[in-house]
Amino acid sequence: MEVNGQIGEMAGEVWHLLSDAGPLTLAQIRRKLNRSSEFLNLALGWLAREEKVIVTQERRSLRAQLR
Repeated sequence: MEVNGQIGEMAGEVWHLLSDAGPLTLAQIRRKLNRSSEFLNLALGWLAREEKVIVTQERRSLRAQLR
C-alpha cells in the first residue's frame, strides 16, 4: 500500500478510536493504536485539515477530539 493509503487508513483508525473513547492525548492514541508517531501525526493532520478533529494544547501535551 502506498503511503497516502496508509495515512488514510490510520486516519480512519484514529477517528473510530476518538468516536468510541472521546478526547485523548496524542500519547494515549499512540498507545491504544500501537502505531508510530510519524503516521499518527500525519493522520491527525489529515483529519484536522478535513475539519474532522480539533487538536488543543493542554499543558505539555496535545489532545484530540472529534468536531
